[in-house]
Amino acid sequence: MLSIYNASAGSGKTFTLTREYLRLLLQDQQPISDKRLPHSRILAVTFTKKATAEMKERILKELYIMATDPANSDHAQSIIQLSGNQYNISAIQQQALNLLVGILQDYSRFSVSTIDGFFQQIIRTFAKDLDLSATYDLSLDGEEMIQEAVDDIFKRIRTDETADKELINWIIDFIQKNINEDSKWNPNESIKLFSRQLLQEQLMRRMNDLQKVFEDKNFIRTYRTKLQQICNHSEQRVDQLLQQVADIFATEQGWNKDICSAIHKSPEIWLRGEQGKTFFSIIDNPEKVFTKSKTTQAQQQILLGIYHQQVEPIFMQLAQIYTDATSQNYLTAKEILPHLYTLGILQDVQKQIETTNRNVGRLPISSINHLINQVIDNQDSPFIYERIGQYFHHYMIDEFQDTSALQWDNFAPLIHEAESNRHDNLIVGDVKQSIYRFRNSDWRLLKQVAEQFHHSKVFHMPNNWRTAPIIVQENEKLIQTISTHIATQLCNKYAQSNLGEDISYIFDPNTMHQKAAKQVPGYFHLQFFEGNDADEQTLNMLHLQLQSIQQEDIDLQRVTLLVRYTSQAKLLAQYLVNKGYCVQSSEGLQVSAHPAIQLLINLLQQEGETIEPIHEAYIKRHVGELTEEKKQSIIHTQQLPLYEQVQQLINLLQLSEQHDVAPYLTSFLDIIYQFTKNRVANRKTFLQYWERRGKNKTIPSSPAANAIQIMTIHSSKGLEFDIVFIPFFNWEITKTRPNDIIWCEPQTEPFNQLPLVAVHPSKALLQSHFKNEYIQEQIAQSIDNLNLTYVAITRPKYRLYIYGQINRKTTGSIGAELFTLYKHMLNDQLTYSVPQTEFPAPLPTLDADTTNTIPASYVYEPIDSRLTLRSRAEDDFTQDTPLAIVNLGILMHLWLSHINTWQDAEPALARLMREGQVTEQQAIELREEFTKLQTLIERENHNEWFTGQYTILSERNILTPSGNTQRPDRVMIKDNHAIVIDYKFGHEQPKSHLEQVRDYMLLLQQMGYTTEGYIIYNALQTIQSISI
Repeated sequence: MLSIYNASAGSGKTFTLTREYLRLLLQDQQPISDKRLPHSRILAVTFTKKATAEMKERILKELYIMATDPANSDHAQSIIQLSGNQYNISAIQQQALNLLVGILQDYSRFSVSTIDGFFQQIIRTFAKDLDLSATYDLSLDGEEMIQEAVDDIFKRIRTDETADKELINWIIDFIQKNINEDSKWNPNESIKLFSRQLLQEQLMRRMNDLQKVFEDKNFIRTYRTKLQQICNHSEQRVDQLLQQVADIFATEQGWNKDICSAIHKSPEIWLRGEQGKTFFSIIDNPEKVFTKSKTTQAQQQILLGIYHQQVEPIFMQLAQIYTDATSQNYLTAKEILPHLYTLGILQDVQKQIETTNRNVGRLPISSINHLINQVIDNQDSPFIYERIGQYFHHYMIDEFQDTSALQWDNFAPLIHEAESNRHDNLIVGDVKQSIYRFRNSDWRLLKQVAEQFHHSKVFHMPNNWRTAPIIVQENEKLIQTISTHIATQLCNKYAQSNLGEDISYIFDPNTMHQKAAKQVPGYFHLQFFEGNDADEQTLNMLHLQLQSIQQEDIDLQRVTLLVRYTSQAKLLAQYLVNKGYCVQSSEGLQVSAHPAIQLLINLLQQEGETIEPIHEAYIKRHVGELTEEKKQSIIHTQQLPLYEQVQQLINLLQLSEQHDVAPYLTSFLDIIYQFTKNRVANRKTFLQYWERRGKNKTIPSSPAANAIQIMTIHSSKGLEFDIVFIPFFNWEITKTRPNDIIWCEPQTEPFNQLPLVAVHPSKALLQSHFKNEYIQEQIAQSIDNLNLTYVAITRPKYRLYIYGQINRKTTGSIGAELFTLYKHMLNDQLTYSVPQTEFPAPLPTLDADTTNTIPASYVYEPIDSRLTLRSRAEDDFTQDTPLAIVNLGILMHLWLSHINTWQDAEPALARLMREGQVTEQQAIELREEFTKLQTLIERENHNEWFTGQYTILSERNILTPSGNTQRPDRVMIKDNHAIVIDYKFGHEQPKSHLEQVRDYMLLLQQMGYTTEGYIIYNALQTIQSISI
């Protein structure tokens, strides 16, 4: 039988899961042919690694208690009662001991896993069956993969003459659209942003259908033409009618100024219905067609006669645009067109991702569910599940409201199989805590699963074991009041009486009502602030309240601040740190916020043999005066690999000695390590990554003594805290951002020639064929934000402080709606407290904390003291290895960057030797390589490159329009002509070399130069001319 537990916040879900797992262990003692132990026949899945670890720990701990002191085990007593006294204490004690020993001896089969981890296990187990490489690399960062694919596409377009012309045309049209709309001009970034939609399940499911349609590259142009014709025809029709009315009105004076103004509006405004109120009021009341105060009765009769005879028939034709689907078709076409070419580009981004993944043996975690879904393909007994079904008998799914439709489609066959064999299974969830829709979760699945499994049984968990009775009571009143209000608003707004049904189902008083199981004192405080300085008032009140808590001798580590957005976490963290508080936050403390990290980034941007004045000033400000020796040491770090360079800079500048810097330095180095682990990385690529994503990384946090915790509501789900503040209780109930997209499946011609279209969720959709999709999106957003409210207010155990910011002239936020509903209960300070007391009851005393807190420290090991593979630097050149070639190339590039003419060579080399950058043995090898280079250049009749005829720019950055930099080896300029030289000292000639030089040439052409480009392959003794 399938048991479904509706587990509201604090209802003892973890206790119930542990109890049911133990019950299955105890009852599943029958021998089976493969002699596997009971724990190997149960699969329990959760949604976070933390929850997985907690559940494993609980199970082992409870088995130990049952085996050693069963009389004091709550689970033992509960299992005895549930079994109808089938067990006794003695029997449970012996079985628990056997089970505990069995798990510890066979721990690898102790299958408590995240749902993603389970599906990854399936993929790895059946990699051969799924036509995957057995050594594939799992990629967790879907957004980074998309960034890489878009960059590859743009690079291919710039450098490959055989690039897809249709794709280029799509991108050109996309750019033109943005220019016309005065929108973002950077197509690369805009396409990356839109391409994140590839992570949405609805698009994943239909991607194959879309790709089939887009195999015909002319389709999208033909489809666009049809939609444009609909728009043009509709606008022409309306324009002609309006012009007829305007001509009639021009013959007489005294017409209503509003209707005169309306007929001169653009046809698009009429088709969008924006003139509907004025227009239909005149049709219903013709006397409004003239202005009574400015016309005589005789004029009025004349105007009324003209209206009935000439204008009214035209107005009736205009009215037909709203009844014969003209307006509806027009607005549907208008909403599809802006994203149509981007949808075409999306196909190429997906193909590029698939190509790259195949080439590098990578599998994105975001595609695992889709891959499994394609394999099982609605089969009754998919081959991969036949073997799994023989392995597991029981399935337990925690946090089911966070499951996506694809995940459930993949998991449901397993439970069906278990059910058919009369094995017990368990699902636990709470629709009120479904807050991950942006990750494809679907709360409706929990509602539907009982219908899907006819013999399932639903249990409601009525007790709250977490929160003080006062807060339980006030929370229920708050969420019931505001959810009912919002449900009613939706029904009224869209004139449909059933639109509030989902909200009413989620917050049904019969299923969400809880009885507080712990009789402990509590405190509920609701306060509003209004005015332009509402945020400042909020922060001041928070500071005062924290001081009050300190005066109660309460450790501030018992205080947690919950926020809707990470930007609010950063604001609070900065404010509290400035006030002298210790803060712990994974969202609020950015690695890039510390001056030491900003200094390191500045130095990574440094090029050449001198430190830029701005960088030197920064060092003096934060570190101190620089000696000439230290300057040269800093410059010399440019020759080191990225990770070692940063470590050396930290040591040279003694950054680790700054106060509280250790977590920042350690986190920064970890970011660099993760970046370099699976790719060839240099400073340039890392700095690009840092600007794009790295600078937003935060410091991983762990419990700290007397530190206030700050986290987002999303991160707090499943956790509990003694005291909770919600400082900014003002998030929007519904919000449409510029880049938001909803996916619609057109049902009418000609729109349904595409199986799926992307539209922006604007109000215009209400007049289109996508009205229902728009309304459903508004309902979904309302549920998202109501659920966030529920999750936030149900985290505290003893005290809850809610601060709302309001503007009495505006509505639409949770705080504003709550103020409207509670204002009759607020005092003069806009405050509502229960109990009404200035000093809340004392908190229960915490058990003594025996954990030792060790301050974070930064450990540096000098590079020259680490394990080395060669004892002499000279060996780098005497071995014919890739490393030797790389080191040779580095030093040759360094030497050549100081050479303008042939006569500069020896003095430059001598200086490098004096500075210790080149040894005597290396100098011998370099001279031999240089002689080969000079001979090659003279033989190919390019000796003038090194005779002083040109202005030479060696290893100089070129700033691109996107803010990135390119760094050619040598640029020679004479008059308005530039020659680009790139040196290569290896034996390979990859295509990327050509692309690189072409990039340099294109940038120089954009600067107004005519260009030539050459690659000198010294080892191959050839010079390759490059053309664009």
